[in-house]
Amino acid sequence: MGSNGKRPGACHTCRRRRVKCDLVEPACERCTKTKIQCEGYAKKAGLKFVDEKQKAEKRVQIKREAYLQAIQAEDARDKAKQHHANTLEGQILEGAGAEQQLPKANKVIVATRTSKLKDHDNEVGTELSIAGFQDEIHMSFLLSKLFVGARMFMPWMLKGCKWSEDCTTTQTIKALGGIYFGRMHHRKQSLDSGFQCYSKALRLLSKDLVSKRAWELPSLTNVLSLTVFEIMASPTGNGFLQHEGGIARLIQSSTPERFQSVPELDVFESARLAIAFGCADLRIRCFLEDPKWKTIPWLKHPEARDLRSLIYDRFCDFPGILQDLEAFRVGNLQDPADVERLYQTIYNQLQQLYEWRAQWESQNGSCCFSRASQDSRSPFSQALHFQNLQQAAGLAHYNTVLLILLRAGRMLKGPDFSSTISSESIRVARRNPDLLLPQDSKTLHGVASEILRSVEYGLSEPHTSGGCFQLLFPLRGTLEVYKPGCPERVYLIKTFSDIADKGGFEMSRGLTPAGLCGRMIEDEHLDT
Repeated sequence: MGSNGKRPGACHTCRRRRVKCDLVEPACERCTKTKIQCEGYAKKAGLKFVDEKQKAEKRVQIKREAYLQAIQAEDARDKAKQHHANTLEGQILEGAGAEQQLPKANKVIVATRTSKLKDHDNEVGTELSIAGFQDEIHMSFLLSKLFVGARMFMPWMLKGCKWSEDCTTTQTIKALGGIYFGRMHHRKQSLDSGFQCYSKALRLLSKDLVSKRAWELPSLTNVLSLTVFEIMASPTGNGFLQHEGGIARLIQSSTPERFQSVPELDVFESARLAIAFGCADLRIRCFLEDPKWKTIPWLKHPEARDLRSLIYDRFCDFPGILQDLEAFRVGNLQDPADVERLYQTIYNQLQQLYEWRAQWESQNGSCCFSRASQDSRSPFSQALHFQNLQQAAGLAHYNTVLLILLRAGRMLKGPDFSSTISSESIRVARRNPDLLLPQDSKTLHGVASEILRSVEYGLSEPHTSGGCFQLLFPLRGTLEVYKPGCPERVYLIKTFSDIADKGGFEMSRGLTPAGLCGRMIEDEHLDT
């Protein structure tokens, strides 16, 4: 990405090698152990642009060719199906002479099948080209389908759009619209258009980021849009992590006061969630855990500090816990006082999380209910359904953080760690009988099952793409709880494929078997 998307904090060598840095100064131990010269750490002040235009365009070309190959394979399968249908039609027509000998009900079936096959051929033969107005079709489809019910990205993703070829926002939106339409309809021309616009957007963005426009809101929204593009375009997640790192640099080089107006605050909420997800995958502390980033942006609009915003606070906190846990695991955090401080942090985070859950229960009474699962692949007989996608996403995010904190407590205190220890002072009236409350004794599998049982609702219409997007990270966290071969993990793998096929987010395939950058917590040896 053109905005120097590699995350600040890791040494230059580890960033270039795309491996986790242990952040030891002045030279990281990972480089020392592998006998590689550590090039030191990035300066945190200022914003530096690194021109990676040629590399980016090469990645785009590789992705485009891979997609075209995939679609050609899909076309071959479709032709095989059509050949089978034509063969069936021939058999039906050959038997038409004997139709008079059939019962009346069977004559209707023959006539109906023949009519449908002929109608299908007529539709294929008279299909109109959309080349002249494909941009309008892509945009209409994008705005009407993507993130329905998800309360994000719309309408600020159009901020600064001038609908001209030299406008960065125009090209980012056209890129996103083209790849989304192309993925959902298996249309080569739309995918090709999306990748071409993506290349144009990168070139224009590189110019924006070395000018005063770097500090304007459209630069941030454009990087966010290209982050979503990468989630759709590639299973590896490399592009997502690079763009997400660019978002972090753009925000960190500003001040919290910048995001106090309503448009900026809306963008900041979505941006910090992307940053937190990237930090968690890399197990690197997130600068957004600083209290000033959790208070100052909302001083002028305190009403915007709703439950969604509060759970995002918890997301910004736990990457630092992951980094400290890794240091504890490899022996770099051994002082009993430091270990106790880490445990107290986990305890306090768990208490704040349970307080959030109590608020959620009081504001969302009777919003969740069980229904017999309609998915034959599901290992659960009952699925969880909600009144709206925001409720399902909020609970999934809560359970994701809860899984992290419970696993962290177990690593530090062993099997005697209590899942209810932080809830003793919290009184929650049960308003949704099918859900676990803070005071309920719970296992990792029990918490994970709430996320898995909400998949069927999350991936249903009309919010399929929005639900797929909201469930990406919760399912990525849930994956680490289940061992290979168990029914729940098999279901997870199938769900990740569904998210790619039905939601359009190809990166979901890269989340198996262990996330984009390996496990967030190395606790496979502990019984879940």
